[in-house]
Amino acid sequence: MADNEAARNDRKPDLNTVYTINPDGSRNMLEVADVKGRWTTRKYVIYALLILVYVAAPWITVGNHPMILIDIPGRAAYLMGATFTNQDFHLFFFVLIGMGIALFVVTSLFGRVWCGFACPQTVFMEGVFRPIERIIEGRRIERIRRKKKGGFDRTWRMILKHAIFIFLSWNFAIAFMCYFIPTREMLNLVPFFEGNFTALMWSLFWTGILYFDYSWFREQTCLIICPYGRLQSTLVDYDTVIIGYDEKRGEPRHKGIDKGGDCIDCRRCVDVCPTGIDIRNGLQLECIGCTNCIDACDDIMDKIGKPRGLVRFDSSRGFETGQSKLFRPRFFIYSLVILVLGALFVMRATDRESFQVTALRSRGMPYTIEDGVIRNLYTLHLQNKSDGSRVYLIAPAEDALAGYEGVEYIIPQDRVEIESLGDRQLTLFTMMPKSSYTLPEDFHFAVTDSISGTVQNVKVRFLGP
Repeated sequence: MADNEAARNDRKPDLNTVYTINPDGSRNMLEVADVKGRWTTRKYVIYALLILVYVAAPWITVGNHPMILIDIPGRAAYLMGATFTNQDFHLFFFVLIGMGIALFVVTSLFGRVWCGFACPQTVFMEGVFRPIERIIEGRRIERIRRKKKGGFDRTWRMILKHAIFIFLSWNFAIAFMCYFIPTREMLNLVPFFEGNFTALMWSLFWTGILYFDYSWFREQTCLIICPYGRLQSTLVDYDTVIIGYDEKRGEPRHKGIDKGGDCIDCRRCVDVCPTGIDIRNGLQLECIGCTNCIDACDDIMDKIGKPRGLVRFDSSRGFETGQSKLFRPRFFIYSLVILVLGALFVMRATDRESFQVTALRSRGMPYTIEDGVIRNLYTLHLQNKSDGSRVYLIAPAEDALAGYEGVEYIIPQDRVEIESLGDRQLTLFTMMPKSSYTLPEDFHFAVTDSISGTVQNVKVRFLGP
């Protein structure tokens, strides 16, 4: 056991192993050091704004509806004032593909800045949970000392920390559920979800997931679960701006000042890394572009009187030649694809009808004959896709079996009011004397929106012997 512990303590991050997992498969919990600097300040400002957006978005109303809401039971979604029903979900193909390609563009230009500055995993971990941990348990050296020593001092701090983590996880779980449950309904449910056992179970489920993630799993989410890190190798190139170590300037490393390169091998860049890598080993899968190593190294350079930028944002070409080429053909290709998808989405979204109508032949026999009269029965399904209640008028279209004598239409309800996003099924009859029937014939029913005057014709077929 002592040998295993010594081996763990002597380990250094390398390119062949995951530093957060020990050789025996156990978890190597990182004690990330504090860091201050210009990039850290910028990050915390961005984190605060994003947390506000993530939490507040479902509570902001646009056009009498939440800014973002996915209403699964109601088979509808609200996005920035626009309403989408289940028939419109194909439009999200353009949104998802466009967002994916936009991420490709950002990655090809600036590497994994999304991971370090905007991903919810990083935003809440580094912007909420890790600062609370530091307040309660102290600086890195204090946390390490308490972990080795144990005792009551560490125990009460751990209990307090995890109690706060559970409380925050529950609140963030509720905030996340507000993307799927309207906030007014959510206010009536919390804190104990009386009368809604399903919502209670989902709240406990997401609380458990968030607590497990931010209290224990942490960087493993980025390393093991998220596929984005594995995609970056196909997205970055020689000119992608990444966080890197200037090997020409830093090597050879030496503990003393002015005895080798600028790197004094203080390992400060390793201590502040939330994924436990050594940036001096080059670009790695585990790097999330958080800039902690930049601020840490700049701080050391200031103290020893060396220029900043030993660890910095630059491209591989820039580190080697001092020149970078930011805009490349792939940037323009990706951008063009995004513009095309955006244009298609706008065209399809603005061209949507305010209501949808379909007609189906009722189950059973395709037609009946009684007293020499052929009867066809249809079911009309009418859905209101607008934000307000609408009245619809139903009547045969002008081309309805023109040229046939004795045709009769029975529309039990030719005027129907449907609430926003509601739907109705109506029964329609068409009758024709058998003597007038020759061949199956297509005709239309006309459905008119009484407010906008929009008319939709739905095609049906009259069948007979």
